[in-house]
Amino acid sequence: MGQKGSKINLFYPQWQGGGPDLATFFGAHELKDYYCQGLSFAEIAVSREEQGPAGQQIYEFKQIMAQTETAGEALNTFKPGRIFTIGGGCDAGILSAAYLNEIFRGDLALVWLDAHGDLNTPQSSPSGYLYGMPLRILLGEGEPAITKLVSQPYEASQLIMAGLRDLDQAEQEYLAQKKIRVLSVEALTAKPSLLGEAVKDQGCSNLYIHLDLDVLDPEQFPHVPAAVAGGLAVSTLSEIIDDLWANDNLCGLGIFEYSTSGRDHIKLLRQLCRIGFEL
Repeated sequence: MGQKGSKINLFYPQWQGGGPDLATFFGAHELKDYYCQGLSFAEIAVSREEQGPAGQQIYEFKQIMAQTETAGEALNTFKPGRIFTIGGGCDAGILSAAYLNEIFRGDLALVWLDAHGDLNTPQSSPSGYLYGMPLRILLGEGEPAITKLVSQPYEASQLIMAGLRDLDQAEQEYLAQKKIRVLSVEALTAKPSLLGEAVKDQGCSNLYIHLDLDVLDPEQFPHVPAAVAGGLAVSTLSEIIDDLWANDNLCGLGIFEYSTSGRDHIKLLRQLCRIGFEL
C-alpha cells in the first residue's frame, strides 16, 4: 500500500484514445516543458505511430493496452500515496484514479470535471474511441481487458461530476439510473464553492480530481481538441480548484485534454501545475 507521504509525478501523453489526432500528445509535452520545469516525472513511452486495427472495438487498442500496462507497472513499483498526472487524452487518467481507489479502499471522492460524460462502453460508443469510456471503466464496466486492471471499481456514490454539457443518450440514461451527482456550469458559476461543499458532504477522507480542460468555455480557453460551448469561466475553475486544494485531503490531480497554445504564461495552467508540485 502506498504511503501518504510518497508521491509520483506521472507523465503519460497517450493520444490514441481520441482517435487519429496527436493534439493531446503535443499538448501534454507542452505542459511538462513549459509549466513543469525542474519537476521529475516517471515517463510512460507513447508511440506516435498509428498501427491500425487489432481486432478490437476500440481504436488502437493494442497500443493503448501496452502503454496502460507500462503505466500500471510504474505505479505498482513506486507505490505512491499521491499522484500528479499530466496526460494526453482523458483515458490516460484511468490507472491513477483506479490505483488510488484501491489503496484507499474506496475512501476516495472522485471529482470529474469534464464537458463530456466519458460513460460509454465499446457497445454504446458512437466512435470506438477510448476517451469516451474512462469513467465507465472506473465504475467497473466496459472492455474486460482494461476493467480487469481496476481492482476496486468506484461506487456511483463516490463520484461527483461537474461541468457536463455534451452527453450521448446512453450516458444520460446511465447517469439517471445510477443517480450520479452532477453539478452544472450554471450552478458552479453562481456558487463556485458548491463543488467543495459536495465533497465535504460526501464524507470521504481522500480526494482525487480528474480535470479535462474542455470543461472550460472555449471562448476563454480554446486550447482543447474537443471544445464544447458554454463551459466554465477560467476564473470560476480557478476558484473551484483553490477551494478543493484548501480541503487538505487532495491525494491526486490529473490534467488532460490540452492541445498546444504555444504559450508559457497561462495563469490557470501555472496554478494547476503548482498544485501538482505541492501535492
